[in-house]
Amino acid sequence: MRSTSRMTMTALAVGLVLTMTGCGGQGDPGSTGGAGGGESGETYAQAEQRFTALATGVHSVIMAIEPAEWSVVDGAYGAHPTGCQSGLSEEGGYRLVAVRGIELPGRDPLEVAQAATGAFDALGIDSDTADRGQGDAREVTVVATGGIAERTVVTIRPATGQVRVSAETECAPGSAHDLATQVFGEERLPADVWRRLPAFDGPTSEPSFSFPPDGPLYYDESGNPVQPQPSGD
Repeated sequence: MRSTSRMTMTALAVGLVLTMTGCGGQGDPGSTGGAGGGESGETYAQAEQRFTALATGVHSVIMAIEPAEWSVVDGAYGAHPTGCQSGLSEEGGYRLVAVRGIELPGRDPLEVAQAATGAFDALGIDSDTADRGQGDAREVTVVATGGIAERTVVTIRPATGQVRVSAETECAPGSAHDLATQVFGEERLPADVWRRLPAFDGPTSEPSFSFPPDGPLYYDESGNPVQPQPSGD
């Protein structure tokens, strides 16, 4: 569970590079740029608040399920913006996505779902639980809308013990390119920028929305998480 393939991390890096080289000029200082219609996007501070709500909310849910070290799945730490389009309009924007995973073989899936529901309740978010399939195909999901993200989904697969928690924010006004420039501290990202993103989310983890070129690296050159993980200070 602790190993991450070079292919997966390379795919993340390609996605980030595409974000960085996408359209959208540099906006006002501290802004994530216009959204196509001349309107100013969210500031970096506003985007950081959005990320912090996402990261701390997801952290609360996963710690309620199992207070242990969870993997950041496929590099989806939550701090790298991706482009999006709001509804049917032509206005472009950005969203943040966070995914965490752990293996809990032998755990009752309904017990896991109940823990997730309790965490959402504590956050003031309504959720719905569904239990579908049988045998190896059985899957239990808890879906929550609003609050920490536009949509948060807890997926439990009893056959493997796999638990995934994924959340994505709404499409917010601003340029994913300009915001990524501020998050990573440079205009053009190197191919191994994914090494700057934390590999795990555990009991003592603190959210970070800044990963400059001179910051710590959380993966080695082969794509394996560094042990122990840097503190990020």
